[in-house]
Amino acid sequence: MIQLPHQPAAYLGSGNTRRLHEVLIRRVGPSRHGLWLVDNATLAVTERRLRVHASSRFAAEWIERHFHHHLRAAADEVLGTEAVIDISVSVANAVSTSVSALTDDTGTDTPTLRLPAVDPPPTPDRLPESRSTAPRPASSKRSAWKRFEDFLVCGGNRMAFDSAVRMAERAAGAPQMLFMHGACGVGKTHLCEALCRRFIECTPDARIRCITGEQFTNEFIAAVRDGSIESIRRRQRRHDLLVIDDVHFLGNKNATQSECLHTLDAIAAGGGRVVLASDAHPRAIARCSPALVSRFLSGLVVQVEPLDRVGRIALARRRLASRGVNLIPTAVDALVDRSGTSIRELEGAVLTVCAHQATLGEGAEGGHVLVERALGHAEPRRAGRPVRLSEIIAAVCTETGLESSELLGAGRHRRVATARGLAALLARELTTCSFPEIAAALGRSSHSAVHAAVTKYRSSVAQHEQVDVAGHRIGADTLVERTRRSILTTRG
Repeated sequence: MIQLPHQPAAYLGSGNTRRLHEVLIRRVGPSRHGLWLVDNATLAVTERRLRVHASSRFAAEWIERHFHHHLRAAADEVLGTEAVIDISVSVANAVSTSVSALTDDTGTDTPTLRLPAVDPPPTPDRLPESRSTAPRPASSKRSAWKRFEDFLVCGGNRMAFDSAVRMAERAAGAPQMLFMHGACGVGKTHLCEALCRRFIECTPDARIRCITGEQFTNEFIAAVRDGSIESIRRRQRRHDLLVIDDVHFLGNKNATQSECLHTLDAIAAGGGRVVLASDAHPRAIARCSPALVSRFLSGLVVQVEPLDRVGRIALARRRLASRGVNLIPTAVDALVDRSGTSIRELEGAVLTVCAHQATLGEGAEGGHVLVERALGHAEPRRAGRPVRLSEIIAAVCTETGLESSELLGAGRHRRVATARGLAALLARELTTCSFPEIAAALGRSSHSAVHAAVTKYRSSVAQHEQVDVAGHRIGADTLVERTRRSILTTRG
């Protein structure tokens, strides 16, 4: 007996239905069978008829294009050559389409797609990312999307947030293409999902799609392999909104990049909108074709920067309050200090603290003891080789976009002065060097200038000021934390 590892044996049914599943598993493989003919469809056999009840219109179209000949062969083997195949599709809980296998004059069964006279409002059709024993309706996937109201806006992500809202609401002057880039865990996926949710709320009859770069690639490869590329293109290029998260996944995939380029052009020509999210700026995506980079740059390109310390504290308090956990302010500060700049790491730290609070009971004190039990004591300075001043200078140049000759030279431009203050501050924190030693390493003749630079940068951090870095503004505290992490994670 052939069985799928992730399904109970009972899913096969009995009699002819069980035999039909066994034949289909042999023909299409257990993985594709489980994904499309179990998770997203139900098969039933009655006498000479095979009924396929798909979970969505998208699943029905996919099954019709990729599996109809397998269904025909399996039905012929189990039920006989006169079997009839019916595929019914439930859309928006009430509307269905049917795909019926009709026999032509030559005796060959040809599936025909019968659409309703009036199409129902389409639902966002995001491919299943995980298998389950029962299909999930599109409405549940839509309800799982993030909301704009839950996104914490700060100086570093405000432009990306405002642009996403304007595009979702089709406001005047909203861009037709939006490209968001930033490090992992800064909220790009949150903005993508929230944009889709708001877009469909404002335009209920819109055709939208929210996928990842990996899904786009896998669908393209599967369509080429199965010879269904034209049908995929017709469906993919008719959307009013196409959102591709992690688009940097397309790097070094020439054929997929070409397909993506033509898809973006087709959607733009049809008046649709496109949203792309990447860990890197378009020019920094590894092995991305010049044509696709140019297409990315033709829209609005915005950076989503990490939350500054004030923003992370506010987010931590919001997440703690939503779970009924109340920490004293200094404990919240300790939690934030242990979770880095990533929103995902911060939310993971909050969940861990909440879990320990639940274990200790309601009487547990919401202070440092709770945070230390949950996240451990403050991580001590890394043992082994001490940090060198040359490593700090190299990291500061990388983060600020300066050449070492500029940092160590006589220039007094604001960007250079900021970088020197950052380098001196980190040198005092990560090394045992004195101010005169730091001044000599930075090419300063007097240690008083270095002391003043450290004092000024600390003041900028305390006042949550923005500093100029490589042509854009960033929080002084964010810059120092990012540079510190860069130094400590790249040391040998």
